[in-house]
Amino acid sequence: MTFSQDLLTRAQPIMDAIMIHPFVQAIAKGEVPNDVLNYYVEQDEHYLKDYLQVTALTVTKTSHSDDIARLLETAQFVSNESKAHEVMLTITGHHVENWRRSPETQLYTDHMYTSAYHGTYADAIATLLPCAWSYGVIGSELVAQGANNDANPLKEWIEIYAPQTDDGVDYNAWRFDALERAVSQFNDNQKEHVAQTFLKSLEMEWRFWEAAWKQTQWQFKF
Repeated sequence: MTFSQDLLTRAQPIMDAIMIHPFVQAIAKGEVPNDVLNYYVEQDEHYLKDYLQVTALTVTKTSHSDDIARLLETAQFVSNESKAHEVMLTITGHHVENWRRSPETQLYTDHMYTSAYHGTYADAIATLLPCAWSYGVIGSELVAQGANNDANPLKEWIEIYAPQTDDGVDYNAWRFDALERAVSQFNDNQKEHVAQTFLKSLEMEWRFWEAAWKQTQWQFKF
């Protein structure tokens, strides 16, 4: 079993929890409360800016030309991800107001920066990968369920995240290939550190959905 295969096996319980999360299930039904959508978009605006910066930092950690090209493609996709936000804001009529970062958003982005700044290239890839991978799984499974029907106001949002292919190759495949190469010379302890980085980011994905669903805020004003 490869490192990536083992990682995906370990990740499956978290991914299963994401798929049955009330927010994701509400997306499938097209019945997400407006305040949940607004909170999600506001926090995702913060998150994606940091995701772009961590992606740029990751580029500096590799000399692999194909990985660099793919990371730059990722940055372009993230830059255009406002389209997904527009789908949600069209439903609610909300305009982005740059709300304060929620505790979970701060926790997630701090984790990404720490992994990318202080870790290896493998750590940087591992901290970024769960976002793209989990959204690909969500998009794929919701399409398979027929959730992207014309009656669903979030149809376009679902389809934005359905797996993208390039000549029949899974859009996320290169990420796992890059991670596999990056850990090829690592010992078991180093590989486990990378695995923990990945799994923590994936749990942060679950927490991001949960925070939006429950409208999590800081307990005190400061």
